[in-house]
Amino acid sequence: MKPVLTFAVMLALVLPARAQVYKWTDADGQVHYGGTPPAADRPSQTLDIQSQPTPEGEVDNVSSMRRATRELRELRAVNRGVPVRELDRPRSSRRKKNTPTHIGYEDQAKIDNLNSDIRRLSSSTLGSASSRAREIHAAKSELRQIYRKYGIKPP
Repeated sequence: MKPVLTFAVMLALVLPARAQVYKWTDADGQVHYGGTPPAADRPSQTLDIQSQPTPEGEVDNVSSMRRATRELRELRAVNRGVPVRELDRPRSSRRKKNTPTHIGYEDQAKIDNLNSDIRRLSSSTLGSASSRAREIHAAKSELRQIYRKYGIKPP
């Protein structure tokens, strides 16, 4: 959750709220309550209603919600390959493992295409199994060469 949104939610929970409610009676004699004023031809009464204080347990829910949010954030970071200690650093200064920013555009496009070819060949049933295996082996070999060129360990 973004800090501004978290602050806004906390502020809304803490500050006592006042609501203006309109009360009016329709042509059938039924009493209605609403947050918007009725039509101009209907006489209405304005009621000021103060909200009830936040129950004690709800404050505990906020702190447990913060703790759960932090744990979820840490789990997502681990899944993305970002070390937990880097969570407090700005996102722009973080780097995923094995994904250096210095891979050239052409090589990155080639990596993407080779990975796509490997996925396609792995799930295909067309052609002979041995020819698909040779193509997959060749694509993986080409990937290893590109990664070696940049000094990174292939995934």
